[in-house]
Amino acid sequence: IALFALTLGCTAIGDVGEEEAEQIAIREPYPLAFHTSFYSQGISDISFTLHNYGTDDRIIRASAWYDEYSSKAITTVEIPPDERVELDVMIVLNEEKVQAITTTTLFNLAWLLQEWDGDSWQTIEEGTAPIEVYPMDTMVWELSDGEGGTIDTNDYIAVFVTPQAPAVRELLVSSKEYVDPAYDPMYETLGLSRTLAGYQFGDLPGEAWYIHTGLHAKAVYNALKYTYDVRYLDMTASFASLGHVQRVNTPEESLRSTSANCVDGSVLFASALEAMGIHSYIVLTPTHAYMAWKHDPSPAIAPGYDNPDGLPLLTPDDLTALETTMIGDFEFGEAVAYANEQLRKDWDLFNDFENPDAKDYRLIDIGYARWDGIHPLR
Repeated sequence: IALFALTLGCTAIGDVGEEEAEQIAIREPYPLAFHTSFYSQGISDISFTLHNYGTDDRIIRASAWYDEYSSKAITTVEIPPDERVELDVMIVLNEEKVQAITTTTLFNLAWLLQEWDGDSWQTIEEGTAPIEVYPMDTMVWELSDGEGGTIDTNDYIAVFVTPQAPAVRELLVSSKEYVDPAYDPMYETLGLSRTLAGYQFGDLPGEAWYIHTGLHAKAVYNALKYTYDVRYLDMTASFASLGHVQRVNTPEESLRSTSANCVDGSVLFASALEAMGIHSYIVLTPTHAYMAWKHDPSPAIAPGYDNPDGLPLLTPDDLTALETTMIGDFEFGEAVAYANEQLRKDWDLFNDFENPDAKDYRLIDIGYARWDGIHPLR
């Protein structure tokens, strides 16, 4: 897919043939937070579909850029007679200028299509289009596909999960202080002492993995509760509806403000667990979000994802869930018990593709998102 699609017919690059109308499809809004991931995934900013109706090979050069926000990106292709090609152009944004954008704004996407005549490049098409963009702190749950449909972008919540952020590393340092028998005697039983090794702990039986990863999450929970004094901030959230966007706090912002809503808290906790190497998930429902983690490092595929390698299917028994909005007022065990019950209620909806009421229930696999090219913001 491309953010912007342009189809040009014979009048542009051919000598003979029937007219083909110019078609423009704009996929917007453009969430700037997704840009690096789009680039990694090969999702272009503009795509030209070209058909050479002539009798000779044609050399076509496409250029595209965002006025003031990028340099010019150029792609060249040679098109044989009576061949149709799609020419994609991916634009690299100016990071400094993009980071300075704090409100919804319009980019001016400009393009230039040229043909080599043997001596010089001759312009055959040029134009501009306004593209609505959202700042780096904004999550867009669905995009228009420019043709009356939508593109599901729920998985891109993973860009806000930032395990390498300095604030997350500082959180883990604080969390190690709670890896102590004074907070749970099982730390001593499993031989954990002020260390958070994640899955890098050697071989453990299944039940021991459940306890082991749970103790890691408990240390983070206690650090957020007692050291950072993070509290739930009740903010209206909109999920999975076209045009619905939501500002998402980075882990740094949540820790600095000592407050988080359900999405912010899930992003923060998933960042900490991913930093420890623990496979984490964000659970989305129509009005809420919470998170979960996998007990052990064995591979498994979550509901709703392609499974070409035939991996075992994930089940609720493979996960522990956590209600992050309970950090300020409840103990870890209570937050886990509440979320585990909710996860089991939601689970069948992750697989119910025939039920229109279930389409907004998603289990977002952060590890799969990374494999798919969805990278952290920083």
